[in-house]
Amino acid sequence: MRTFNGVQAMRGVAALAVVCGHAVVARSDSATQSAAEAAHTILASGVDIFFVISGFIIATTAASQTDALNFAFRRAVRIYPMYWLVLLGAFISSYWIAPGPGDRAALDLGHIFAWDYPNWYIPPAWSIAFEMHFYAVVAVILAIAPHRLFELLFAGLGVSVVAIVFKLPLGLYSHPLILEFGAGVFIAYLVRMKGTLPVLPYSTVISAALFTAGWYWIFVHGSSSPQFARVPTYGLGAALLIYTVVSAEFHGASFSRILQWFGSISYSLYISHYLLITWIANFPELWQISPVGVIVASILLSIGLAAVLHLLVEVPTLNWARKLSLTRRSGEVPLTFADVRDLQKP
Repeated sequence: MRTFNGVQAMRGVAALAVVCGHAVVARSDSATQSAAEAAHTILASGVDIFFVISGFIIATTAASQTDALNFAFRRAVRIYPMYWLVLLGAFISSYWIAPGPGDRAALDLGHIFAWDYPNWYIPPAWSIAFEMHFYAVVAVILAIAPHRLFELLFAGLGVSVVAIVFKLPLGLYSHPLILEFGAGVFIAYLVRMKGTLPVLPYSTVISAALFTAGWYWIFVHGSSSPQFARVPTYGLGAALLIYTVVSAEFHGASFSRILQWFGSISYSLYISHYLLITWIANFPELWQISPVGVIVASILLSIGLAAVLHLLVEVPTLNWARKLSLTRRSGEVPLTFADVRDLQKP
């Protein structure tokens, strides 16, 4: 599969946005709470970018294979080792700090397999539940009709639209955010049909306007259903952003290697940062610096932890997955730290 360096860079941007949002909110007080919530509202759109990227990358990857079992195996190895490590840390930590709101939750199968929404032990992992539901659909399609991947994905999205409109109880499949994966799938479909993407005039400006509109609708105006409000604003903005990035890369654009590196550690950063920031927020007496200093320290420490976890956990498990891949090509060599981005996790 072609490596989309621009998409990898956008993954880095999305992860950094989410981390910064949580770091700011964790250190806010009564005087700064409103400003912190304003920042968090727009920075949370990093998740919408992740969802569009996931739809694009998974559809692109799955379209070139027909082995459902191998697809499921690779996705499980990509998600679970890191998730379980952080979940174990959160479970042990919950005896001293409360990662999520309310009373301590039971560590049930929904938490263990990241299938439930929300997730008490790792609150940001609510998005992983959406990812897993999307992967499940793709795996089923690969098992029954791999050469009709896009047609069946679009049909499934149509079912989700009906379920959303008529409020049918289909779990996460009737949640508006599932449509953001569909936006990514549509971009992948265009690439597959055309072999490239034409440039859309003013797409960056329109994308920025949609993100701004989402922030205004959710934070300033107030929405009774913010998860719904973010789809036509953050979701469309993210779709236009990823379309623009992929199109630009087809037309010769290059992207920051630093942001690409952040993209390579984005999963480790996304899944581990909240627990670290929660620990820092629960022991303020250990930080004899200004609130801004604590925010900066939280972000930098989160990046450092993610880099270590990526090197010690992600890279070895991804190498192992390649070696045991049920459809591994003969002569395939293990991954290096630099080219692990080729596996592009959504």
